[in-house]
Amino acid sequence: MLDSKPQLSVVVPAYNEAKRIEKTLNGLICPNRLFADKTCEVLIVMDGCTDNTPLIVKEIINHNQNATALVFPSRLGKGGAIMQALKYAKGDVIAFIDADGSVSPEELHKLVMLTDCYDLIIGSRYRVDSKIGCKRSFKRTLMSRTFNVFSKFLFWRLHDIKDTQCGVKVFSKRLFDIIQSDLLITDFAFDVNLIYSSLSFGFKVKEIGVTWMDKDGSKLSGSFLKQSFIMLFSLTRLRLYYSRFRKILKWRGFDVSTRLFYLWSRT
Repeated sequence: MLDSKPQLSVVVPAYNEAKRIEKTLNGLICPNRLFADKTCEVLIVMDGCTDNTPLIVKEIINHNQNATALVFPSRLGKGGAIMQALKYAKGDVIAFIDADGSVSPEELHKLVMLTDCYDLIIGSRYRVDSKIGCKRSFKRTLMSRTFNVFSKFLFWRLHDIKDTQCGVKVFSKRLFDIIQSDLLITDFAFDVNLIYSSLSFGFKVKEIGVTWMDKDGSKLSGSFLKQSFIMLFSLTRLRLYYSRFRKILKWRGFDVSTRLFYLWSRT
């Protein structure tokens, strides 16, 4: 890790990304040309990988002082992996970006440049200025659109947000320090938790169109119904948290059921 305090921390959650992680990391850390105006660290967090992702990552970052590999033996979920990485992040500005390369480092840089004006900047695939580099599968498009509609139905503050799930976001460390106790979702619905909590605390949120490329090997592609069910359950749980029925979450029966549910979701 860097000895000095970096200005920017980039978190890359990587679960079984052996086939795609090298290109993504090379764009971020070799030679880190995009963030020359900021000292930058890259945190690659790997949780429960069953392929060679940790070995490939360690080989890539072996001679890069600004990159750190964080390896956890069990599955944490996307949100859980990001939150673990944030315990190590030193930057005043924090970003996370998917390991699959669907959003380029150049697009991430566009969002980072707005951090002086906004507390949370969201990359979006569905704005007028967004660009989709290739045609998405019907299944993924249906899931994404349905999830957005359901999110807006449950959380009125999201009515102006067109895309909660694009895998690139940038926010201030100050924002995270204030809302972290409200971050309870550890799966793919983590993004909704982050955005809604930020809006609830009055932070300035901005959605920016990005260029996005659909990549083969999505972690959702082989378990469409299961992931849909998991994300809807997480949204319902988050809705309870932000309601007068929050105490339900602390009931022993509900808590045990939730733990068992998430154990099942990671199998």
